[in-house]
Amino acid sequence: MFDKEDTVELIDTDADNSGSLDDRAVAANQSEDVAKVLIEEFLPFLRARVARYSMRFDEHIRDDILSSAMLALYEAIQKYDIDKGHFFPFADRVVCARIIDQIRIINRQEGNTVPLHDVSDNEQSAQSSAINVISIRNYDEERRRSRLAEEIEQFTSEIATWGITMANLVKNSPKHKELRKTYKKVVADIIRSPDIIQTINVKRYFPVKSIAKLTGLPQKKLERARTYIVAAIVIKTGDYELLSTYIEEGGRG
Repeated sequence: MFDKEDTVELIDTDADNSGSLDDRAVAANQSEDVAKVLIEEFLPFLRARVARYSMRFDEHIRDDILSSAMLALYEAIQKYDIDKGHFFPFADRVVCARIIDQIRIINRQEGNTVPLHDVSDNEQSAQSSAINVISIRNYDEERRRSRLAEEIEQFTSEIATWGITMANLVKNSPKHKELRKTYKKVVADIIRSPDIIQTINVKRYFPVKSIAKLTGLPQKKLERARTYIVAAIVIKTGDYELLSTYIEEGGRG
């Protein structure tokens, strides 16, 4: 069910009908046919979210998780209140929460639990306390490295749905400080534009005309930065706490 054709980004016609997504979600609440069309439109997004969290599972389990994600999206449609905000961020939260819950259930069934700090109540000596502190710090650092590795794996999978590899990203990342500042501002402007974020995350294409209008930058310049901008948006709108910190603090010069 996870065919490559389903994860390839849609052709960028730059047809900006993303602004009607909230209204369409409301309409989908009233019509099963409209809901079905909307869920089908969200399939590339749902597959990307499933891939982000479930790389280590086999295809059969990922298909089950995708089914849960589709059901979660349907439930989001049923519960959506347009007066409380835009549909996409609401649906994203509902879908991701369901995927994570499903994976936790699978992990429990497989017996894959993360051990907690095992510190005996009787270990009260200064020496034992010091050992415990060091052990906890080492454990936390190991967990951080493990989490970073998981984020990189998830990120690699998600940008692959855009036809981007890590090698492409390194090659196309801006090398000069001022250019990086310019593109980071573009990313910040896009993040503050719900319509463009919906277009990128749901329709899986880069609406260069809309972004040029928003930022005032030439379309050709934005096209050259497409790989970097898309990757940055994936990080900023996803569950990438450590990578997001690295993007903010690293790469200076």
